[in-house]
Amino acid sequence: MRDVLFSRAPVLFLMVEEAFLLYVAAALLRALTGRRTVGLLLRPMPLSVSSRRACRWKRAVLGWLKRFRAIHTLTILPFSVFPAFSAIAKGWIYDFQLWDLTDEEREAVELLRSERHPGERLVLTAIGTQNRRKGFDLFTDSYVRVAALRTRFQFISCGRIEPMVDAYAAAFREAGGVAVNRSVSDAELLGAYAASDAIWCFYPPFGDHASGVLGRAAQLGIPAVVRYGSVAHRLCIVENIPHVSATADGIAERLAGPLPPRDEARGRLAANRFARQSEATLRSALGLASPSPPA
Repeated sequence: MRDVLFSRAPVLFLMVEEAFLLYVAAALLRALTGRRTVGLLLRPMPLSVSSRRACRWKRAVLGWLKRFRAIHTLTILPFSVFPAFSAIAKGWIYDFQLWDLTDEEREAVELLRSERHPGERLVLTAIGTQNRRKGFDLFTDSYVRVAALRTRFQFISCGRIEPMVDAYAAAFREAGGVAVNRSVSDAELLGAYAASDAIWCFYPPFGDHASGVLGRAAQLGIPAVVRYGSVAHRLCIVENIPHVSATADGIAERLAGPLPPRDEARGRLAANRFARQSEATLRSALGLASPSPPA
């Protein structure tokens, strides 16, 4: 705590929501001596719109902090995705998971993709821990109920399945779905992206945020299946990310149509742009000089 308060160097809080009072106190004390403090809001939506008393109070505090020149609160979503974010933050960057893949990871995915032997069906994959917040109930139930989806797609879940949705997983397997119910390695995750024609990012309102799963799909140029009107959908529209949007009742109908093609080059260009803009914003907020261009 002492190092945070008295450091002459700028201080960056990576998740304001997890240490809100510490961030506010440290930022204000440091501002008294002109020392910069930057904080990232990883889930700004509740703070922007919730009517809960705690969220209203935090919203007011964040709005007040904008008055201080040495304090820079940033969201990890563009204000154009949700303009109300501008009431609680001075600026924004892109989520790190929209621009964090290395060249080696990209090359590994492209190599695995080139070695893939595609079957007759397209592959739609749900990646990461599976629960209701990630829309696993809708993902599995759609596959179980709609024969046309089973004819056109192989649905795969890749990640640990929480006990609360075990019944959905059991019915999913009986219908021919593939469920890898365990923690998966980074290499296996890259393999899952390589094998997929689309990635499941259709999350219910209580899980509404732009996830790392969507970020990796965007970087690799893989279309994402998103809920119509969600934060993920808005981000896809604003940033021209390949996607299919649908309502819960319209999943089968939307997936009956053509998918946007995978486009690795497009994903790479987008990730490079996200990185440049985000790094420039962070440097400015932290008061750091821009890197010198190569000679």
